[in-house]
Amino acid sequence: MKSGTHLVQELMLALGYKIYGQSRIPQEIRPVLGDETRDRIVRMVHGDQAADALKGQGEEAFRVGADQAWEALGWAWQQRLGMPLVNRYGAQLTHTEAVDQALRRTSDTPFSWTPENTCWIVPELDIKKVDGKFIEEWSRTGEPRILFMYRDPRDMVLSMVNFLLGRTAQGFGNFSEFQVFNNILAAKGSLEERLLYALSDPAFPGSGDHERMLWLLNHPKVCNISFEEMVGPQGGGSADAQLDVVRRVIEFVGADADPEKTADGIFRRDSFSFFKGQIGSWREAFTPRVEQLAHERLAKALELYGYPA
Repeated sequence: MKSGTHLVQELMLALGYKIYGQSRIPQEIRPVLGDETRDRIVRMVHGDQAADALKGQGEEAFRVGADQAWEALGWAWQQRLGMPLVNRYGAQLTHTEAVDQALRRTSDTPFSWTPENTCWIVPELDIKKVDGKFIEEWSRTGEPRILFMYRDPRDMVLSMVNFLLGRTAQGFGNFSEFQVFNNILAAKGSLEERLLYALSDPAFPGSGDHERMLWLLNHPKVCNISFEEMVGPQGGGSADAQLDVVRRVIEFVGADADPEKTADGIFRRDSFSFFKGQIGSWREAFTPRVEQLAHERLAKALELYGYPA
């Protein structure tokens, strides 16, 4: 979280993908299912007999039923990928019985049976929580292709504080965990106090993420990209680094796209999660006390990810 999800989202949209998962995803960029995919998902979630009965009720009834089946399958897969049955950005979870059914009926199905041309956004991929069948499928086939985005942990802490205080374009939604930390941060008298708290509480959102995701950074089948590369000159980076990382992603996913045209549209100041979107903002925000604590708590992550202390 707070490593620049929106940058990846804009990049993948530019490459022709639809978006699904744990992010703010408006309806117009979500997957649009074809008739064959709808039929397959309904049969996966409900079985052949129920699918045939639903078809007998007419096109509109089948479309609604298929959309509900896809919602259930999507939530089931989020659990298989190690995420709890909640949405961190306030989406309303409906049809919980269908989700439970989808999880039971599709527990042996491969990820390749989910809708194609879809980019799944996940805030973490904890190897200890991910479904073993997914790991086996990915290790054997290299699919789905995984992009791992990371950022200087000091900027991530600052960004998370601003996010939880509701200072980004669309706030933090209504996820209860975020509300708890909003209350705590709002009660602190200064930014220094808030940052000292964020660096001290192991339960603070994002704490320990760099260490838990270290396996992604080191895996040869993962394409690693950093916020500092992706953000480009508008975010304090360089155009050359941004163009280079866009080229790498295009090659990695096998897309047919012009790197320069694609890179031009990645940075959006109106992004839902932007506060400043700048490299090294921590330098202006950290007091000596905060910087000392950050060094103590984040030294290992800084070293592992190649950020200078």
